[in-house]
Amino acid sequence: MALGLVGEGFWGFLFPTRQFLCTLGETLAHGGMTTLMERPDSLALLAQQEEQRLPWLLPVRHSRMAENPFAFFRGAAAVMASDLARRPHSGLIVQLCGDAHLLNFGFYGSPERQLLFDINDFDETHPGPFEWDVQRLAASLVLAARSLGLSDAQQAKICRRGVRAYGEAMAEFAAMPALPMWVARLPLERLIDQRASANLRCHLERVTAGALRRTSRQAVRKLCESDGSGGLRFRHQPPLIWRFEALPPDVLAGLDWQAWINAAHGMYRASLPPAMRQLLARFRIVDTALKAVGVGSVGTRCAVTVLVGDHPDDVLVIQGKQAEPSVLAPHLPELQASPHQGERVVQGQRLMQTASDPFLGWGTNPLGHGIYYRQFRDWKGSVDVAQLDADGLKDYGKLCAWTLAKAHARSGDSRAIAAHIGDPKAYGRQLLEPALEHADLAAHDHAQLLQAIASGRISTSGIF
Repeated sequence: MALGLVGEGFWGFLFPTRQFLCTLGETLAHGGMTTLMERPDSLALLAQQEEQRLPWLLPVRHSRMAENPFAFFRGAAAVMASDLARRPHSGLIVQLCGDAHLLNFGFYGSPERQLLFDINDFDETHPGPFEWDVQRLAASLVLAARSLGLSDAQQAKICRRGVRAYGEAMAEFAAMPALPMWVARLPLERLIDQRASANLRCHLERVTAGALRRTSRQAVRKLCESDGSGGLRFRHQPPLIWRFEALPPDVLAGLDWQAWINAAHGMYRASLPPAMRQLLARFRIVDTALKAVGVGSVGTRCAVTVLVGDHPDDVLVIQGKQAEPSVLAPHLPELQASPHQGERVVQGQRLMQTASDPFLGWGTNPLGHGIYYRQFRDWKGSVDVAQLDADGLKDYGKLCAWTLAKAHARSGDSRAIAAHIGDPKAYGRQLLEPALEHADLAAHDHAQLLQAIASGRISTSGIF
């Protein structure tokens, strides 16, 4: 398969550096960004999103988002969705990730037990215009560069190179037959490529080695303890880890925790292919706990369940995450997704990823919340942006951009998107200004959050 971005040309994107400055509230020549006066209040949008979340975890969410503008941005997909919806778009529809920032890409194990790199968070997936994902990725590149203290010129270069990589990848996919395009992936040996920067190459070697150690057995060693009779149970560490057995009765609608989890997992099993149902039937549930995750998902009902089989090494940890409606849905009412939010996430993930977790499925808990399920820590690993330098971040941005283009090519019209982009180099320059503007808006909103915390209007926690 001739795929230049994976082969000889992948690390060779070179074009002159230019610095572009952008001021909050300016109207952009290619569509017009909303001004601060026109935007809904970002903290009000986040408060609305939190109305149905577990109240004891919201201070943790606020603390994580307060860390820096990039952390705020990661937890504020709803805010950027609102900003994007106020601008014209191409009308070229793909399955969007919906939250395609740098840290929502990473490593995981394929069903064939290969280590893959792909998008790995689909909570906000929804059909929509392709450039919404590209702009979120571009803005995250700027914010990541700022978090590293890089100059304006370096921020601009990193952002342009990432967007250009997306355009070049889409042109490659548009020229490919459908079947090779559908199965395109970045093999591990190509990820740790001699043409990448030494900084990224060394970091990926550490990340991938660590990912291969992240298994269900490793998760059990870290999260579980003996129940006193030779069995396993999760360590009760509220508020971040809360065993179902110790939850207040109203959280489980008055049900015994075992009745609750058996009902929920029964629906989950029914969503799996018959072969996977047969495999899962070899395991029995021994304990379940709520476990806070991420930044944007903090406060949703996320749980981990440990299952064991007859063999001493048969240990499986399954994560169930509450699936709320996508933050994109209110802005794209004409585009339909599955009304079951767990099924929406699973369908979007399977469409966008080259290969997906075989335990991926969905169900409904006894309170009626849509849940999606997946393996927990199954060879999962992610890049630590704080360990990258300017060249490392630039090259990592190109990896993510290639991966995003592959996902969009699977679900959309790659030829039409490539034609709309035209010259990838010019497209990189075109999207730089909105990326800088979104980054500035995130910094402004982060400052508002800090003010609200200082005034006592928003609560925080010393627990992260």
